[in-house]
Parts: sequence; structure tokens; C-alpha cells
Amino acid sequence: MKSAFLPVGLLLALLVAWLEPAPGSSLKDAGLIPWAVVAIFLVNGYQTNLAELPRNRQFIYVVVAAGVINLLLAPVIGLAAAGVAGLSAGATLGLVVKSTVPSTLSTCIVLTQLAGGYGLWALVMTLILNIVGVFTLPFILDLLLTQSGNLAIDPLALLLKLVQLVLLPFLIGIGLRRISTLDPHHPVLQYLPSSCVIAAVWMSLSSSSSLFTNLQWHTLLTIALVSIAVHLLLMVLAGLSGKLLKLEWQAQVALIFTASQKTLPVAVSVLAALNNSVGEALLVCVMFHFLQVLIDSTLPKAVRRWSQG
Repeated sequence: MKSAFLPVGLLLALLVAWLEPAPGSSLKDAGLIPWAVVAIFLVNGYQTNLAELPRNRQFIYVVVAAGVINLLLAPVIGLAAAGVAGLSAGATLGLVVKSTVPSTLSTCIVLTQLAGGYGLWALVMTLILNIVGVFTLPFILDLLLTQSGNLAIDPLALLLKLVQLVLLPFLIGIGLRRISTLDPHHPVLQYLPSSCVIAAVWMSLSSSSSLFTNLQWHTLLTIALVSIAVHLLLMVLAGLSGKLLKLEWQAQVALIFTASQKTLPVAVSVLAALNNSVGEALLVCVMFHFLQVLIDSTLPKAVRRWSQG
């Protein structure tokens, strides 16, 4: 049930924003989206158990490979794919932002475990990528979008907002875990981050309700195909990297899912920090996320066979 909660909730948020946009738009105008983002990472930090960090050379190789693919190559691939597909400025922004954000905080870990890979490695890699990504993301977006003329971004201002919205709440959550007796796996905490993501998406899409009347089905199909292509290419690059590094198959599984997955909460944070109309960009991020979850949920056995082959 938990694995289906976010995808189903995102579909419902899309439907409600389309049918009745006024409530969500009013809440966005009241400034609730940043608070929803803070709640996401506060809980994620609280649920993070800084267990034993793997200490071997192979793990270092995996982290470096994941960082290069997830944080450096993916943004370039996303921008190139948007250009080849002829996406609009709003859709390009969404695809580049989604390609630039780090790995998911939960999905890649679950999928790694289902495929028999090193779940702890996926967890630690995800934490490292998300912390490093807060600092790399603003400057990569500035390089790709500002220099290409798609959007003017102040990287230092965006970095400051991401530190406030993502990093500080995450670190505070880790600190609270040390002094609080509340079970990190309490049912409310299990569903609160996903609920906040759904709420933030609902409010943002509601404020861009005109988007639903202007988008055509072939535009949505193009966005979907490009999103799938980018995600699958990242998986292939991660798989080939694992083979070239001669990693154990369990490590290859962790690398494939961690390097190819892209987090939605950080994408929402970035778009919330930009003072632009981001309805179409957010829709691209939601579609990308839904499709990667849908595709990857069918792949654990196939990824395991690839890694062992």
C-alpha cells in the first residue's frame, strides 16, 4: 500500500487541481508550499539512521560513479533530450530540473532490496547524493539554463533557499532523532512526507490551472517518451559502469537504482524557490516521477539478472 500511495496521490492531486483549482491556489498564495517542503525533509532526517558507513574501496567507486551519472551527466542528458524533442521552455525547465536533482530517498532503497542488492549501500549513497546535490544543483542549473537563455537563475540565492528548505530541516531531523522517543517508523511519519509532496504538487498545479486547457495530448506523449528515454539511459549508463568497475552484482544493483532515480521533493523545492510560473515544469516533474516508479517497480528481477550475467 505504501509503495502505491505517492503515485495514486499524485494522480488525485492532478485531477483535483484540474477540476477545482481555487482551494489549492489560495493555499499556495498563503505561502504553504515552503512549509510542506520543510516538513518533508524534517521527517526524512528524523527517519534517517546513520548506521555503519560501508568502509571499503568498492563502495567509494560506487559512490563516485553514482555521483557522476546522477548529478553531472543526467542534467546534460536532460537538456539535450529536451532540445531534440523540441519541448517548450516550461517543459524544458521541468525536465532539466528533474534531471539535475539527486536520487530518491526511499524508492531506490526499496527496489535495491527487492532485487537482492546492497540496501545499506543504496541508503548511504542516497544520503550522500542528496547532501552534495544541494550544493551542485544551483550552479549546474545556472550553467545549463541561464547560459542557454532558457531562464535566468541566481545560483547563490537558489543555494541559500535549498539550504533553508532541504538541508537544514534534514539535519534538524537527524538531531531530533537523538533526543526524541517517537518511533521513526510511526505510521503517521511513514506517510507524512508523501502527503506533503502530494499537497505541494496540488497547490502548485492549482495555481496553474490554465495549463490543463492549453496542453495537447501529443505534447503529453512527447514529455512521457522523453522522460522514459532519459531514465532508461541513466539505468544503462549505471549498469555499464558497474560492469566496467567489476563490482559485485549486489553493488551493481544498488548503483543502477541509485544513479537513475530522481527525487520529486527536491524538484518541488527548486521550483518553489524560483519566482516563475512553473505549472508546466512541475507537471513534467510529476510525470517523470510517476513513470520512473512505474517502470522500476517491474524491474528488480531483470536488474538482478543483468548484474549477475
